[in-house]
Amino acid sequence: MEIMGVQVQRTFVVPPAAAPSEEVPLTVFDLAAPTYHVTVLFAFSPPNPTNQALLDALSATLPRSPLLTAAMRLDRRAGARPCFVTGKGGAGALVLEAEVPSSVLSDHLPLAPSPGLALLHPTVRRGAAPYVLMLQINRFACGGIVIASSTHHQVADGHSMTMFFHAWADAVRGDGLDVNCAPVPYGPAALAPRRPPRCEYEHRGAEFLPRSPAPPHDDGRASKPPAEVDRHVDTSEITNMLLHYTSEFVAELKCAAHNRYTTFEAVSAHVWRKITAARGLADGGDAHTSIRIAVNGRGRLDGTGALPAVGFFGNVVLTAISGTRAAALATGTLADAAALVRAGIRALDGGYFQSFVDFGALHGDEDLEPACADEAGMLSLDVEADSWLHLDLHRLDFGCGGRLVGMLPGKVPQDGVVVLMPSLRKGGGIDVFVAL
Repeated sequence: MEIMGVQVQRTFVVPPAAAPSEEVPLTVFDLAAPTYHVTVLFAFSPPNPTNQALLDALSATLPRSPLLTAAMRLDRRAGARPCFVTGKGGAGALVLEAEVPSSVLSDHLPLAPSPGLALLHPTVRRGAAPYVLMLQINRFACGGIVIASSTHHQVADGHSMTMFFHAWADAVRGDGLDVNCAPVPYGPAALAPRRPPRCEYEHRGAEFLPRSPAPPHDDGRASKPPAEVDRHVDTSEITNMLLHYTSEFVAELKCAAHNRYTTFEAVSAHVWRKITAARGLADGGDAHTSIRIAVNGRGRLDGTGALPAVGFFGNVVLTAISGTRAAALATGTLADAAALVRAGIRALDGGYFQSFVDFGALHGDEDLEPACADEAGMLSLDVEADSWLHLDLHRLDFGCGGRLVGMLPGKVPQDGVVVLMPSLRKGGGIDVFVAL
């Protein structure tokens, strides 16, 4: 069912904190992160807090995360390192208040990808959005609300945004937010390399492109094999869908993998195999496919001193990559695929993350270009898997008795993106978002 009659009542900007302007360079993790906004929608059944209560708490919470109201200077002007400008020089956070007077929220549950969802969040034009954080509060006739958030990924990863959302919710409920509390540590100054810094791994060619420049007058396409060229489609051809895996089905998958693998490893391996088959890559030939997995480094760096003990706001995520021939993926077992997923994840251990922190200390001021293309509409042979299973987004509670009844990424125009989320349905299980 399409969402009709979304009426924007007010658009305004929550100003940044009245602190002196400060240029905060991107960390090495930020430089390797995707360069687009990530949109997430949260639906809450009634009763819910008033918009004013939500906005008062938002204004009280944002100063703890100054990067969310910063201005972005992401181009390298005169060789300067890309940075965020916090304090008085920041851009603030964009907020839209909207009503859906002719519709009740229950008519649109469970939340599923559809063109109409775009009406519930601010329009994000890649490379043109001046705000790090954009929010839209949509209030339905029944009192239900959908809060949509769009955040630039080079500012924060999913862990950091979960921390922000819970702090905002705590403030709405009045659970003791200290308005005088210092901001959560952020920026390169909060990352501690070893003394002296040293790199045990080659991060150029992994997270960043090698130094070797393209030949003169080369547009970057001539050296690519034919299969890599002209594989672009209009983003409208990238379909977003939501699959529901019951708890029983997830248990069957784990059993098929001999009960040796985690839920994420078993389910992501299953989805990787199914997508590869759907693309027709498994029908013989030498096509190669890989799965790229976002790995949170916080646990791996715990106790090393590389991150502040009180927490860190920003990106601490790297991408694990496992690959094989598509035909081998199809003819092998689920356990074989899950083993590849596990091997890729485990390769990014604490030593690898510490090496990356040290790489940033040694080379962060250089012109680093991410090795992973995140271009919209570019067809892929690979899968990019992300897990929200342990982010605790599904536990958000803004109070007043309202309950989180829907959680969904906004439109994803990148082919092969997969997101695993805890299902909010009564029977539990997992929801799998797929862009294909």
